[in-house]
Amino acid sequence: MIKFAIALLCLPLHTAPAAYAASAPAGGGSPAGVYADAAALWLDGKYDDASGDLKYVLSRSSDPALNTAAMRDLAVLLAEAGKNKEALAYLAKGELLAPDDFYIQFEKGWSLLSLEKYKEARASFEKALTLTASLDLASQARFGLAITEAELAGPDEAIDQLRSVYSRYPYLLSPATELISADLERLNKRPHALNFIKEALSYDPRNIQAEIDLARIYEESGLYLPAWQTYYTLSDMDPEEPVFRKKAQQLLKYAQGKAENLLYWARMDWPSHKNPVPLDGPRVKLGLYADLKGVPSLVTSFTFITTSDFDIIDTRLGKITSGKSGMPWSISYNEADQACEIKDSLSSTAHATHNSVRIVPKSGGVILIKNPELPDAVGVNRGDKEVAGELLALAQGKGFWLINETSPEALVSPITASLSDGSRLPESLKAVAVTVRTKLARLAGLDSHESREYHLCDSAHCLPFQGLQVESQASAAAAADTRGEILADGDKPAPADYHRACGGFTAGGVNDGGRALPRMTPFNFYAYTLMAPPDRLNCLPEDKTTSSDVYWTLLLKPRWIESRLNRSGRVGRILAIIPLAREAGGKLKSMRVQGTGGTLVIEGAAAIQKALGAGMLRSNLFSIRPVFRGKYPAFFIVRGIGTGDGRGLCLLGARGMAKNGGARYRDILAHYFPLYKVRKGL
Repeated sequence: MIKFAIALLCLPLHTAPAAYAASAPAGGGSPAGVYADAAALWLDGKYDDASGDLKYVLSRSSDPALNTAAMRDLAVLLAEAGKNKEALAYLAKGELLAPDDFYIQFEKGWSLLSLEKYKEARASFEKALTLTASLDLASQARFGLAITEAELAGPDEAIDQLRSVYSRYPYLLSPATELISADLERLNKRPHALNFIKEALSYDPRNIQAEIDLARIYEESGLYLPAWQTYYTLSDMDPEEPVFRKKAQQLLKYAQGKAENLLYWARMDWPSHKNPVPLDGPRVKLGLYADLKGVPSLVTSFTFITTSDFDIIDTRLGKITSGKSGMPWSISYNEADQACEIKDSLSSTAHATHNSVRIVPKSGGVILIKNPELPDAVGVNRGDKEVAGELLALAQGKGFWLINETSPEALVSPITASLSDGSRLPESLKAVAVTVRTKLARLAGLDSHESREYHLCDSAHCLPFQGLQVESQASAAAAADTRGEILADGDKPAPADYHRACGGFTAGGVNDGGRALPRMTPFNFYAYTLMAPPDRLNCLPEDKTTSSDVYWTLLLKPRWIESRLNRSGRVGRILAIIPLAREAGGKLKSMRVQGTGGTLVIEGAAAIQKALGAGMLRSNLFSIRPVFRGKYPAFFIVRGIGTGDGRGLCLLGARGMAKNGGARYRDILAHYFPLYKVRKGL
């Protein structure tokens, strides 16, 4: 402890940073004022200037409370940048000022762990455990202790520590089971390791690192079919990653039969809707099997079954044939003839054309699209899909787009059901139904796509539509009970956005029962991400083991981040990932990646999420901290809050308001959309 204090005194802290010196008064300025400036600089993404100001405060202030605050902030910034030796020097001074401070011991533990001083790290984590009665903080410290023990005492002792976290603290279940799996692998207990890594994914289905480890363990265990399925899933998540694509191609030979039927896409024998679906009001054109940019995938063939008799119409030649309900027909692109072939239920060619064709059911019949072939699609759900209205196979080069002309009202119930995860709470479903209807009305009136062939798409770019078959009786009732109701912004549909879980506060500042945000400084934000959500949170599920949408922790290995970044830039091996600018509420706007081959600044939520987790990060409200082995990070701990951008309706929050508070749907909508009124369609 004393040697760190001596090292601190030797640091050149007497010189004010250049950014401050240019504007400081002759006397050097107030340390308290400089400290406030440091927080503002940090939020603005000026990491170096903020660090310099904090060092200046520590060199000039005689206020113990101010010094402790500045030391905590500086230690966080230094640790994020991988400057653990320097962080330890400041923490040593902080320990002299506040010997019983949990966070000082906790931060010392992580810095010592990254410096591979495992005995000292163990002592710091163990001391931290004696300095808190908080289950949150104790679990975080024990989590760090378990990682330390894996290096110091071996995997058995690490597993013992992780069991305590696993059994008592639901908010670290996924990373804890992930580490248990890794420790079991070290003990040559691969079947047990496989079970635990699958469990990690059951607690957090978006834990991409666990998905990668699952694929590897399957392959190394000789379980080649599930290995292929998992690598295929990964290639859909991260389509530009050559390892996943190559592995999926190599293991394809173990898939017997039609490979696509062995994946996670829904397959249906017959339509689930037997009765006609009425199509009232205006029609919209919905692009099907769209990617995340909203562009329909090229379809080369599909089978369809209708629940009523139907006509097939060539868009240039007119009606060409008719068919009976319940009989499977197919449409496919024949590359040799460069024509679209239509075959009847006996597989006889009924028509061939270079034009687009329309399938028009009679009497409100439903069309089931089966087994669509999408050879170039990436990240698109290729499941079978029921649609109401007409289906257009729009000629597009070596295939066609599928465009469904339907009524927006026919989409409300199935989209509501898919967004609500099987919920049967009438009031929350009604709130979702009104939100969905409003968004459909607004999108239909906007120029949302470059193509004029369709108004909406069925991906997250607009609204995810899996097909009519996913609707439930409860969602159908909610749509019927609110029929025609939308949120109005004056005389037009409101921008009715939604997200899955706000984690406490929506982007519009609606308090959903969250813990009050602290004054935003590097340490305060980091400490905020260490704490579990409060029990009063509307979007927190009763079963805390399923709370990964609200509070999540990922352990990301740099190899995959490096691969993503090196495809379009040059970073080499990662040395540090430094968070830069943040919004006032803490969401990360930019970050700097320093590597052996160069430095990249990544800006924007989508780019950050793509770089770190191939888009699998739930939100940009997170802290990130490296854990080193030697000069390179072994992994990054990402502690995040909430899912989505936080705009509009919190889907899980609406459920919580209805279930726990008995809120009616108009009260829920007024809570999340205080500026808009529910009205009948405009």
